[in-house]
Amino acid sequence: MNLAVIGLQFGDEGKGKIVDYLSESFDIVARYSGGSNAGHTVIYNGNKIHLHLIPSGIFQGKKCVLGSGMVIDMVQLMEEWSEVKEYGASGDILISTRAHIVTSLHKKMDALEDKKRNIGTTKRGIGPAYETKMKRIGIRVHELFDTDKVAKKMRIMAEMWNIDADAKEIQREAEEIYYAAKYFKSNIVDTEIWLNRAIDDGKTVLFEGSQGAMLDIDFGTYPYVTSAVTLPGGASTGLGIPPRFVHRVLGVIKAYSTRVGEGPFPTEIHGEDAEKLRDAGGEYGATTGRPRRVGWLDLVLVRYSVMLSGADELALTKVDVLNGYDKVRVAVAYEKGGKKILYPPANIENCKPVYVEMNGWSDITDDAFRQFVELIERETKAKVKMVSYGREREKTMLFKK
Repeated sequence: MNLAVIGLQFGDEGKGKIVDYLSESFDIVARYSGGSNAGHTVIYNGNKIHLHLIPSGIFQGKKCVLGSGMVIDMVQLMEEWSEVKEYGASGDILISTRAHIVTSLHKKMDALEDKKRNIGTTKRGIGPAYETKMKRIGIRVHELFDTDKVAKKMRIMAEMWNIDADAKEIQREAEEIYYAAKYFKSNIVDTEIWLNRAIDDGKTVLFEGSQGAMLDIDFGTYPYVTSAVTLPGGASTGLGIPPRFVHRVLGVIKAYSTRVGEGPFPTEIHGEDAEKLRDAGGEYGATTGRPRRVGWLDLVLVRYSVMLSGADELALTKVDVLNGYDKVRVAVAYEKGGKKILYPPANIENCKPVYVEMNGWSDITDDAFRQFVELIERETKAKVKMVSYGREREKTMLFKK
Protein backbone atom coordinates (compact mmCIF):
# COMPACT_ATOMS: atom_id res chain seq x y z
CA MET A 1 0.00 0.00 0.00
CA ASN A 2 1.44 3.37 -1.08
CA LEU A 3 1.58 6.33 1.29
CA ALA A 4 1.93 10.09 0.79
CA VAL A 5 3.61 12.01 3.62
CA ILE A 6 2.90 15.75 3.58
CA GLY A 7 3.21 18.70 5.92
CA LEU A 8 -0.04 20.28 7.09
CA GLN A 9 1.31 23.62 8.29
CA PHE A 10 3.81 26.12 6.84
CA GLY A 11 6.53 23.54 6.23
CA ASP A 12 9.32 22.51 8.63
CA GLU A 13 6.98 20.05 10.39
CA GLY A 14 9.62 17.32 10.61
CA LYS A 15 8.67 15.39 7.46
CA GLY A 16 12.28 14.36 6.87
CA LYS A 17 12.44 12.40 10.09
CA ILE A 18 9.04 10.81 9.53
CA VAL A 19 9.97 9.78 5.97
CA ASP A 20 13.27 8.41 7.24
CA TYR A 21 11.45 6.43 9.93
CA LEU A 22 8.79 5.02 7.61
CA SER A 23 10.80 4.45 4.45
CA GLU A 24 12.27 1.14 5.60
CA SER A 25 8.77 -0.32 5.06
CA PHE A 26 8.65 0.83 1.42
CA ASP A 27 10.58 -0.09 -1.71
CA ILE A 28 10.73 3.39 -3.24
CA VAL A 29 10.64 6.98 -1.98
CA ALA A 30 9.47 9.48 -4.60
CA ARG A 31 9.44 13.26 -4.38
CA TYR A 32 7.04 15.15 -6.61
CA SER A 33 7.58 18.91 -6.23
CA GLY A 34 9.79 21.77 -5.13
CA GLY A 35 13.54 22.16 -5.28
CA SER A 36 16.43 23.15 -3.06
CA ASN A 37 14.19 25.62 -1.22
CA ALA A 38 13.02 22.61 0.79
CA GLY A 39 15.11 21.29 3.63
CA HIS A 40 14.85 17.98 5.43
CA THR A 41 16.98 17.38 8.51
CA VAL A 42 17.78 13.82 9.55
CA ILE A 43 20.05 12.29 12.15
CA TYR A 44 22.10 9.43 10.69
CA ASN A 45 24.81 7.61 12.66
CA GLY A 46 24.86 10.54 15.07
CA ASN A 47 25.33 13.09 12.29
CA LYS A 48 22.89 15.93 11.64
CA ILE A 49 22.39 16.08 7.88
CA HIS A 50 20.46 18.65 5.85
CA LEU A 51 18.92 17.38 2.64
CA HIS A 52 17.46 19.76 0.06
CA LEU A 53 16.82 17.71 -3.07
CA ILE A 54 17.34 14.05 -2.21
CA PRO A 55 14.56 12.28 -0.25
CA SER A 56 15.62 11.22 3.23
CA GLY A 57 14.85 7.60 2.34
CA ILE A 58 18.34 7.56 0.82
CA PHE A 59 19.68 6.65 4.26
CA GLN A 60 17.45 3.57 4.39
CA GLY A 61 19.01 2.20 1.23
CA LYS A 62 15.99 3.00 -0.92
CA LYS A 63 15.60 3.92 -4.55
CA CYS A 64 14.74 7.63 -4.44
CA VAL A 65 12.93 9.28 -7.36
CA LEU A 66 13.25 12.98 -8.19
CA GLY A 67 10.10 13.53 -10.21
CA SER A 68 9.22 15.74 -13.17
CA GLY A 69 7.38 18.16 -10.87
CA MET A 70 10.65 19.18 -9.25
CA VAL A 71 13.00 22.00 -10.27
CA ILE A 72 16.54 20.81 -9.75
CA ASP A 73 19.82 22.62 -9.22
CA MET A 74 22.11 20.02 -10.81
CA VAL A 75 25.34 21.39 -9.36
CA GLN A 76 23.87 21.40 -5.86
CA LEU A 77 22.49 17.91 -6.42
CA MET A 78 25.99 16.67 -7.22
CA GLU A 79 27.34 18.27 -4.04
CA GLU A 80 24.51 16.82 -1.97
CA TRP A 81 24.98 13.38 -3.51
CA SER A 82 28.68 13.46 -2.65
CA GLU A 83 27.81 14.36 0.94
CA VAL A 84 25.24 11.60 1.49
CA LYS A 85 27.67 9.06 0.07
CA GLU A 86 30.36 10.35 2.40
CA TYR A 87 28.00 9.70 5.32
CA GLY A 88 27.50 6.13 4.11
CA ALA A 89 24.06 6.28 2.51
CA SER A 90 23.45 3.09 0.52
CA GLY A 91 20.41 4.19 -1.49
CA ASP A 92 20.31 5.37 -5.08
CA ILE A 93 18.50 8.10 -7.03
CA LEU A 94 16.62 8.32 -10.30
CA ILE A 95 16.17 11.75 -11.92
CA SER A 96 13.30 12.51 -14.26
CA THR A 97 14.27 13.45 -17.80
CA ARG A 98 11.33 15.88 -17.70
CA ALA A 99 12.25 17.74 -14.53
CA HIS A 100 13.25 21.38 -15.02
CA ILE A 101 16.52 22.81 -13.80
CA VAL A 102 17.53 25.90 -11.87
CA THR A 103 20.31 28.16 -13.14
CA SER A 104 22.10 31.17 -11.71
CA LEU A 105 19.73 33.39 -13.73
CA HIS A 106 16.75 31.95 -11.87
CA LYS A 107 18.47 32.74 -8.58
CA LYS A 108 19.29 36.29 -9.65
CA MET A 109 15.70 36.90 -10.70
CA ASP A 110 14.42 35.39 -7.44
CA ALA A 111 16.52 37.84 -5.43
CA LEU A 112 15.48 40.82 -7.57
CA GLU A 113 11.78 40.00 -7.39
CA ASP A 114 11.82 39.35 -3.66
CA LYS A 115 13.59 42.65 -3.05
CA LYS A 116 10.68 44.41 -4.73
CA ARG A 117 7.81 42.30 -3.37
CA ASN A 118 9.13 41.09 0.02
CA ILE A 119 7.65 37.60 -0.12
CA GLY A 120 10.52 36.14 1.89
CA THR A 121 11.70 33.44 -0.52
CA THR A 122 14.85 31.38 -0.02
CA LYS A 123 16.43 33.01 -3.11
CA ARG A 124 17.09 29.54 -4.54
CA GLY A 125 15.45 30.34 -7.88
CA ILE A 126 12.43 28.09 -7.43
CA GLY A 127 9.67 30.53 -8.42
CA PRO A 128 11.47 31.77 -11.54
CA ALA A 129 12.24 28.16 -12.54
CA TYR A 130 8.53 27.35 -12.45
CA GLU A 131 7.90 30.61 -14.31
CA THR A 132 10.17 29.61 -17.21
CA LYS A 133 8.56 26.17 -17.17
CA MET A 134 5.10 27.65 -17.62
CA LYS A 135 6.36 30.10 -20.25
CA ARG A 136 7.77 27.12 -22.16
CA ILE A 137 11.33 28.37 -22.21
CA GLY A 138 12.55 26.25 -19.31
CA ILE A 139 15.44 23.81 -19.48
CA ARG A 140 14.67 20.15 -18.85
CA VAL A 141 17.10 17.53 -17.62
CA HIS A 142 17.18 15.61 -20.92
CA GLU A 143 18.45 18.78 -22.67
CA LEU A 144 21.49 19.23 -20.45
CA PHE A 145 23.82 17.26 -22.71
CA ASP A 146 23.52 19.96 -25.39
CA THR A 147 25.45 22.90 -23.97
CA ASP A 148 24.70 25.17 -26.92
CA LYS A 149 20.96 24.63 -26.45
CA VAL A 150 21.21 25.29 -22.72
CA ALA A 151 23.23 28.47 -23.30
CA LYS A 152 20.73 29.68 -25.90
CA LYS A 153 17.82 29.22 -23.50
CA MET A 154 19.72 31.00 -20.76
CA ARG A 155 20.31 33.96 -23.07
CA ILE A 156 16.57 34.08 -23.79
CA MET A 157 15.88 34.13 -20.05
CA ALA A 158 18.40 36.92 -19.48
CA GLU A 159 16.81 38.98 -22.24
CA MET A 160 13.29 38.31 -20.95
CA TRP A 161 14.22 39.41 -17.42
CA ASN A 162 16.52 42.23 -18.57
CA ILE A 163 19.41 40.76 -16.59
CA ASP A 164 22.98 41.55 -17.56
CA ALA A 165 24.59 38.23 -18.40
CA ASP A 166 28.00 37.77 -19.98
CA ALA A 167 27.89 35.30 -22.89
CA LYS A 168 31.09 33.60 -21.73
CA GLU A 169 29.71 33.19 -18.22
CA ILE A 170 26.53 31.66 -19.60
CA GLN A 171 28.53 29.21 -21.72
CA ARG A 172 30.71 28.36 -18.73
CA GLU A 173 27.64 27.61 -16.59
CA ALA A 174 26.10 25.51 -19.37
CA GLU A 175 29.26 23.40 -19.38
CA GLU A 176 29.29 23.15 -15.59
CA ILE A 177 25.70 21.90 -15.66
CA TYR A 178 26.64 19.49 -18.46
CA TYR A 179 29.35 17.90 -16.31
CA ALA A 180 26.90 17.53 -13.42
CA ALA A 181 24.38 15.88 -15.78
CA LYS A 182 27.12 13.65 -17.19
CA TYR A 183 27.95 12.57 -13.64
CA PHE A 184 24.34 11.42 -13.21
CA LYS A 185 23.83 10.09 -16.74
CA SER A 186 22.99 6.55 -15.63
CA ASN A 187 20.53 7.96 -13.06
CA ILE A 188 18.56 10.04 -15.58
CA VAL A 189 15.55 8.08 -16.85
CA ASP A 190 11.89 8.48 -17.77
CA THR A 191 10.90 8.10 -14.13
CA GLU A 192 7.16 8.13 -14.86
CA ILE A 193 7.53 4.94 -16.92
CA TRP A 194 9.90 3.37 -14.41
CA LEU A 195 7.65 4.22 -11.46
CA ASN A 196 4.41 3.00 -13.06
CA ARG A 197 6.05 -0.29 -13.99
CA ALA A 198 7.47 -0.67 -10.48
CA ILE A 199 4.02 -0.18 -8.93
CA ASP A 200 2.47 -2.60 -11.43
CA ASP A 201 5.11 -5.12 -10.33
CA GLY A 202 3.99 -4.78 -6.72
CA LYS A 203 6.61 -2.34 -5.43
CA THR A 204 5.43 0.02 -2.68
CA VAL A 205 6.03 3.76 -2.76
CA LEU A 206 6.30 6.46 -0.14
CA PHE A 207 5.44 9.76 -1.82
CA GLU A 208 7.33 12.64 -0.22
CA GLY A 209 5.89 16.13 -0.27
CA SER A 210 7.86 19.32 0.22
CA GLN A 211 7.04 22.44 2.24
CA GLY A 212 3.53 22.38 3.74
CA ALA A 213 -0.12 22.55 2.75
CA MET A 214 -0.37 26.21 3.75
CA LEU A 215 2.35 27.02 1.23
CA ASP A 216 0.50 25.35 -1.64
CA ILE A 217 0.32 27.59 -4.72
CA ASP A 218 -3.50 27.31 -4.86
CA PHE A 219 -4.70 26.77 -1.30
CA GLY A 220 -1.94 28.29 0.81
CA THR A 221 -1.71 31.84 2.13
CA TYR A 222 -1.22 33.33 -1.34
CA PRO A 223 0.93 35.19 -2.35
CA TYR A 224 3.13 34.10 0.56
CA VAL A 225 3.44 30.57 -0.77
CA THR A 226 5.81 28.36 -2.72
CA SER A 227 5.47 28.02 -6.49
CA ALA A 228 4.40 24.39 -6.59
CA VAL A 229 1.65 22.00 -5.53
CA THR A 230 2.41 20.73 -2.04
CA LEU A 231 -0.81 18.72 -1.54
CA PRO A 232 -1.00 14.99 -2.39
CA GLY A 233 -2.56 15.73 -5.78
CA GLY A 234 0.90 16.87 -6.80
CA ALA A 235 2.10 13.27 -6.55
CA SER A 236 0.06 12.44 -9.64
CA THR A 237 1.05 15.45 -11.74
CA GLY A 238 4.63 15.63 -10.44
CA LEU A 239 5.44 11.95 -10.89
CA GLY A 240 3.19 10.91 -13.76
CA ILE A 241 1.21 8.30 -11.84
CA PRO A 242 -2.58 7.85 -11.62
CA PRO A 243 -4.25 9.35 -8.51
CA ARG A 244 -5.48 5.86 -7.57
CA PHE A 245 -1.88 4.88 -6.77
CA VAL A 246 -1.92 7.13 -3.68
CA HIS A 247 -3.64 4.84 -1.20
CA ARG A 248 -3.18 6.69 2.09
CA VAL A 249 -2.11 10.13 3.29
CA LEU A 250 -0.20 10.82 6.51
CA GLY A 251 -0.16 14.46 7.58
CA VAL A 252 2.72 15.78 9.68
CA ILE A 253 2.19 18.57 12.22
CA LYS A 254 4.31 20.11 14.94
CA ALA A 255 2.96 20.55 18.46
CA TYR A 256 3.22 24.28 17.79
CA SER A 257 3.47 26.42 14.64
CA THR A 258 6.35 28.00 12.74
CA ARG A 259 6.70 30.04 9.60
CA VAL A 260 9.68 31.23 7.54
CA GLY A 261 9.56 34.51 5.67
CA GLU A 262 6.65 36.88 5.30
CA GLY A 263 2.93 36.22 5.35
CA PRO A 264 0.01 36.07 7.81
CA PHE A 265 0.50 34.01 10.97
CA PRO A 266 -2.52 34.29 13.30
CA THR A 267 -1.05 32.39 16.27
CA GLU A 268 2.41 34.00 16.16
CA ILE A 269 4.01 34.96 19.47
CA HIS A 270 6.76 37.50 20.09
CA GLY A 271 9.35 38.56 22.63
CA GLU A 272 10.88 36.33 25.27
CA ASP A 273 8.23 33.63 24.85
CA ALA A 274 9.06 33.39 21.16
CA GLU A 275 12.81 33.24 21.82
CA LYS A 276 12.31 30.47 24.37
CA LEU A 277 10.24 28.37 21.98
CA ARG A 278 12.53 29.05 19.00
CA ASP A 279 15.67 28.06 20.89
CA ALA A 280 14.10 24.98 22.47
CA GLY A 281 12.90 23.76 19.08
CA GLY A 282 16.03 24.72 17.15
CA GLU A 283 13.80 26.70 14.82
CA TYR A 284 16.31 27.92 12.31
CA GLY A 285 15.90 27.16 8.61
CA ALA A 286 17.68 24.07 7.28
CA THR A 287 18.04 25.82 3.92
CA THR A 288 18.69 29.45 4.89
CA GLY A 289 19.59 29.39 8.59
CA ARG A 290 17.00 32.12 9.14
CA PRO A 291 15.24 32.14 12.53
CA ARG A 292 11.71 30.91 12.09
CA ARG A 293 8.70 32.78 13.36
CA VAL A 294 6.97 30.74 16.06
CA GLY A 295 3.51 30.47 17.56
CA TRP A 296 0.91 28.21 19.09
CA LEU A 297 -0.66 25.25 17.29
CA ASP A 298 -3.30 26.45 14.83
CA LEU A 299 -5.95 23.76 14.36
CA VAL A 300 -7.98 25.99 12.05
CA LEU A 301 -5.28 25.65 9.42
CA VAL A 302 -4.61 22.00 10.25
CA ARG A 303 -8.33 21.20 10.00
CA TYR A 304 -8.38 22.81 6.55
CA SER A 305 -5.22 20.98 5.45
CA VAL A 306 -6.63 17.64 6.61
CA MET A 307 -9.72 18.26 4.50
CA LEU A 308 -7.72 19.28 1.40
CA SER A 309 -5.21 16.46 1.63
CA GLY A 310 -7.48 13.62 2.67
CA ALA A 311 -5.16 12.84 5.56
CA ASP A 312 -6.82 10.47 7.98
CA GLU A 313 -3.68 9.88 10.03
CA LEU A 314 -1.32 12.33 11.69
CA ALA A 315 2.29 12.29 12.82
CA LEU A 316 2.78 14.73 15.71
CA THR A 317 6.35 16.03 16.02
CA LYS A 318 8.49 18.02 18.45
CA VAL A 319 6.21 17.37 21.40
CA ASP A 320 9.28 17.37 23.66
CA VAL A 321 9.88 21.05 22.84
CA LEU A 322 6.84 21.92 24.97
CA ASN A 323 7.92 19.74 27.90
CA GLY A 324 7.76 21.76 31.10
CA TYR A 325 5.29 24.40 29.92
CA ASP A 326 2.70 25.17 32.60
CA LYS A 327 0.08 26.03 30.00
CA VAL A 328 -0.21 25.32 26.29
CA ARG A 329 -2.52 27.23 23.96
CA VAL A 330 -4.25 25.82 20.89
CA ALA A 331 -6.30 27.80 18.35
CA VAL A 332 -9.54 25.98 17.55
CA ALA A 333 -11.35 28.75 15.64
CA TYR A 334 -10.92 32.27 14.26
CA GLU A 335 -12.88 35.45 14.80
CA LYS A 336 -13.29 37.67 11.76
CA GLY A 337 -15.82 40.41 11.20
CA GLY A 338 -17.54 39.57 14.46
CA LYS A 339 -18.11 35.96 13.42
CA LYS A 340 -16.55 32.73 14.64
CA ILE A 341 -15.24 30.56 11.80
CA LEU A 342 -13.75 27.06 11.74
CA TYR A 343 -12.02 27.19 8.35
CA PRO A 344 -9.63 29.87 7.05
CA PRO A 345 -10.93 32.34 4.46
CA ALA A 346 -8.86 33.12 1.36
CA ASN A 347 -7.25 35.99 3.30
CA ILE A 348 -6.44 35.28 6.96
CA GLU A 349 -4.67 38.61 7.49
CA ASN A 350 -7.19 39.95 10.01
CA CYS A 351 -8.23 36.69 11.64
CA LYS A 352 -8.01 36.56 15.43
CA PRO A 353 -7.42 33.11 16.94
CA VAL A 354 -9.84 31.65 19.47
CA TYR A 355 -7.73 29.69 21.93
CA VAL A 356 -8.23 26.74 24.22
CA GLU A 357 -5.75 26.76 27.10
CA MET A 358 -4.57 23.38 28.34
CA ASN A 359 -2.28 22.07 31.04
CA GLY A 360 1.28 21.43 29.94
CA TRP A 361 3.14 18.14 30.27
CA SER A 362 6.52 16.92 31.40
CA ASP A 363 6.67 13.99 28.97
CA ILE A 364 4.46 11.97 26.64
CA THR A 365 3.22 9.69 29.42
CA ASP A 366 1.33 12.53 31.13
CA ASP A 367 -2.46 12.70 31.01
CA ALA A 368 -2.13 16.31 29.90
CA PHE A 369 -0.35 15.20 26.73
CA ARG A 370 -3.03 12.61 26.05
CA GLN A 371 -5.66 15.34 26.37
CA PHE A 372 -3.67 17.47 23.91
CA VAL A 373 -3.74 14.60 21.41
CA GLU A 374 -7.46 14.04 21.94
CA LEU A 375 -8.15 17.72 21.23
CA ILE A 376 -6.24 17.50 17.94
CA GLU A 377 -8.17 14.39 16.92
CA ARG A 378 -11.51 15.84 17.91
CA GLU A 379 -10.96 19.08 16.00
CA THR A 380 -9.43 17.58 12.84
CA LYS A 381 -11.24 14.19 12.67
CA ALA A 382 -7.87 12.57 11.96
CA LYS A 383 -6.10 10.08 14.23
CA VAL A 384 -2.65 10.69 15.69
CA LYS A 385 -0.73 7.55 14.76
CA MET A 386 2.85 8.64 15.35
CA VAL A 387 4.59 10.83 17.90
CA SER A 388 8.13 12.20 17.60
CA TYR A 389 9.66 13.36 20.88
CA GLY A 390 13.29 14.05 19.94
CA ARG A 391 15.68 14.49 17.03
CA GLU A 392 16.95 10.92 17.03
CA ARG A 393 15.20 8.32 14.90
CA GLU A 394 14.68 6.14 17.97
CA LYS A 395 12.65 8.87 19.65
CA THR A 396 9.61 8.09 17.54
CA MET A 397 6.74 5.88 18.53
CA LEU A 398 3.52 4.56 17.08
CA PHE A 399 0.86 6.10 19.27
CA LYS A 400 -1.82 3.87 20.69
CA LYS A 401 -4.52 4.91 23.12
